[in-house]
Amino acid sequence: MARLLHGRPVAEHLRAATRQRVEALAARGVQPGLAVVSVGADPAALTYTERLTRTGRSEGIRVTTIALPRETDEKQLRRSLDALAADAAIHGIILMTPLPGVLDEGHIVDHIAVEKDVEGMHPFSVGWLADGRPRFVPSTAEAVIELLRFYEVPMRGRHAVVIGRSTVIGRPAAYLLLKEDATVTIAHRQTVGIERFTRTADIVVVGVGKARSLTGEMIKPGATVIDAGINVTPQGLAGDVDAETVSAVAAALSPVPGGVGAVTTALLLRNVAIAAERQTERR
Repeated sequence: MARLLHGRPVAEHLRAATRQRVEALAARGVQPGLAVVSVGADPAALTYTERLTRTGRSEGIRVTTIALPRETDEKQLRRSLDALAADAAIHGIILMTPLPGVLDEGHIVDHIAVEKDVEGMHPFSVGWLADGRPRFVPSTAEAVIELLRFYEVPMRGRHAVVIGRSTVIGRPAAYLLLKEDATVTIAHRQTVGIERFTRTADIVVVGVGKARSLTGEMIKPGATVIDAGINVTPQGLAGDVDAETVSAVAAALSPVPGGVGAVTTALLLRNVAIAAERQTERR
């Protein structure tokens, strides 16, 4: 049976450091502020926003939600992001994705102020990460690395397969694994015979938004599996990993819920505190 890589102890460690930052900011009269912008948010996005709001409040970080209707057009969304960029009380901005309809995420993220881009979505942030000089990076991708580090899973020289090429999980996770000197393969929906790659991997990271899509027969014995998916099913939250079959083969597995999610939230709120420090350091 696989060892479970629980996110709570990792998150508690991160949150303790964030509280120290927030207390230091409060001594200067600064309360970190995060704006969460969504357009016709889906259930998974709403779950994440609720967790952010609840956890942020407990850590002294003000979380403001801007929930725009599904019919919001690109001009209206850009206007909202520009207003937040000019708001001195907001230190971090995240845009929930995927966006509905014809909204072009590639153009819209340009309007997230770089200094407030705590989720690493702006092209500049993406470029810094690709160049091996990450500033703020997508929190879920960074949570993958934090879990592996905390539980002392070797990455250097290991073969890691990342399933999914999204800009919030797959691609940034691959860049971060490369920075840890792993040998990285990216697989996606057009990959023929994903099992050919996952069965040779020491580490498998999956974040595709398809419940229980990775099964035990797809991995090699002793692999470490990080489930970065979240799916709302009639039975409750489920990851992208079929936990029952994977647990019988893997050496370690991050569960859903209880794995990456808590770490993701802790990292994002840490980034808000860091952004507030940078934006107010001359006060």
